[in-house]
Amino acid sequence: MQDSAPDTPSDRLPLALARRTMRLSMYEGGFAMFFINWTSGSVLTGYALHLGASDTALGLIASVPLLAQAISPVAAWLAARRGSRRTTAVLCAVVGRGLWLLTPLLAVAPLPGEGRAAALLAVVAVSSLFIAANGALWTAWMGDVVPWKERGRYFGLRTGVLGVVGTLANLLAGFWLDRVAAPLNFQVVLTVAAVMGLLAAVLLTRHDEPGLSGTPLKMRRTISLPLGDPNFRRLLAFAVYWQFAVLIAAPFVLPYFLTHLHMSYVQIAIWGTISAVAAFFLAPTWGRLSDRVGNKPVLAISTFLAGTLLPVSWMVASPGVLWPIWISAVVDALVWSAINPGIFNLSLASTPVSNRAAFIAVFSAATGLSGFVGGLLSGPLLELYRAVTPQTGAWTPYHWLFITSGVFRMLAWTLLRRVEENGAWRTRALLSETRQRIRPGRQRALHPWKVRPRPPEQHDHRER
Repeated sequence: MQDSAPDTPSDRLPLALARRTMRLSMYEGGFAMFFINWTSGSVLTGYALHLGASDTALGLIASVPLLAQAISPVAAWLAARRGSRRTTAVLCAVVGRGLWLLTPLLAVAPLPGEGRAAALLAVVAVSSLFIAANGALWTAWMGDVVPWKERGRYFGLRTGVLGVVGTLANLLAGFWLDRVAAPLNFQVVLTVAAVMGLLAAVLLTRHDEPGLSGTPLKMRRTISLPLGDPNFRRLLAFAVYWQFAVLIAAPFVLPYFLTHLHMSYVQIAIWGTISAVAAFFLAPTWGRLSDRVGNKPVLAISTFLAGTLLPVSWMVASPGVLWPIWISAVVDALVWSAINPGIFNLSLASTPVSNRAAFIAVFSAATGLSGFVGGLLSGPLLELYRAVTPQTGAWTPYHWLFITSGVFRMLAWTLLRRVEENGAWRTRALLSETRQRIRPGRQRALHPWKVRPRPPEQHDHRER
């Protein structure tokens, strides 16, 4: 089912209020980026290692937030019953982010063995339940705010701008973590992160909210309605597969940087800086291209590159030879500045205005579960590779893990082909057009990029 133009029905926001909320979302996202970057990535990985986390624990800490996305349908149902996504989203943001104020205390908690790492995992798990609910509601909410014809450009620009903010956050954390001894360095960063997250929640209360379309669904119907849509199921199959493929390796990229390549926190922050600066320029370009040719061909190309160029750039690096890592930062920006907004926009384009929150919630829950399974398997899989990989030599168990994930990622486009998107180009046509544009000595003039038509307005009239 294709999306209707969100700025035409009478229950959508007036354009002036939509523009105001879009601007506020930039500021809110800036504060949220400090919370996100300082409660994940190298900060969380380093803190978990300091607390004595094993490979399996590292995999769980990285993947448990995805499992928490299973709560998303419950959040959508509660929001529909209350008639407001804003109230529920803000409450979830406050609780989920506020719980991180407990994490600095774990470094001095009187817990034996891996008890501190287990306690960190527990905080991450409970906090993630509320943060995942907030994320699902925010996605449906902003999907109704941003006009259809501007989604690619707006979310591409937002991704680029917030990437720069995230870079600043990573650099500050990196310098601090390298210069102050543990656990104080982690305790300060995590405390400030929670405060910044709460400030973002305050800004969220200032966002305008469109009226909810459709009648409130029963809990069971909240799940069954989205699964009854054939095109949504096809999109879900692709997204579920993709999350699994990514999480096979994602929990151990930063441990690979820290423990095998012996990179400092500042070096990892520099890697993030290169990626963010590149994404600042690439994300709006991908967004404009998606608006013209559709999300499907952009996703097909970028997911394939994420399975080839990205793992290779990690694997050719070695301790003391880090230039491939700096190249990987640019590749990281190239693929993820296309993939993240592409999946986001395609999920919005494949859901109806009526009861959109239910569709997004099911999407979030299913992809979260698949990502959790991938992360859950990544730790034991790495330990298996440790058992069969010689201790000497440049080849490591991490390399096997990256190859495994890379092969899965490369094949994701085969599932994407079955998803319908209004007016989207075929991937082959986009590649052919691109080759003609960059080929020197071309004889014929190319036509301008064609703009996709707006999808017709549709509402979900099926029995609820």
